[in-house]
Amino acid sequence: MQRIQLILALLLLPLVQAAGLSVKTAYTRFYEEAEIRPMGQYFGAKLIQQRFRSVVASQPETPAGQYFIVRLADLKSGAPASVRMTLYATDSKEPVARSWDLRQMELKRWLYLGLTGADWPDKEIQPLAWRIEFLDQADVLMAEWKSFLWELP
Repeated sequence: MQRIQLILALLLLPLVQAAGLSVKTAYTRFYEEAEIRPMGQYFGAKLIQQRFRSVVASQPETPAGQYFIVRLADLKSGAPASVRMTLYATDSKEPVARSWDLRQMELKRWLYLGLTGADWPDKEIQPLAWRIEFLDQADVLMAEWKSFLWELP
């Protein structure tokens, strides 16, 4: 049985590499509004228009909140259509799932996924375990990142 799994993994490896996306690292940080909002947003620009990073917030008009910062690599022609995050936080024993549509975005090397406004109402709430999945147009997994605690029982 293990041989079959190994053979399948080796056969599928080129397909995963051809997807053109990998995650190098990811971490979390709480940002106050003034820390994450670019100057241009005060003059009508969208939150996502920043030089070195792509920013998507669950509630862009209230950008303060918990951000999951992902460093992307191997960005090639097959950009992800969406990103899905599942997480556990200190305020509940139930998992929370969120998705963002990325089809209209030009992704930079750093992607900031924000749970903002009412979606992350208190700075004292901390993320415990989380998984981020990048999906293509057909909802096929392209790349993922799991926190250390996600793997624990």
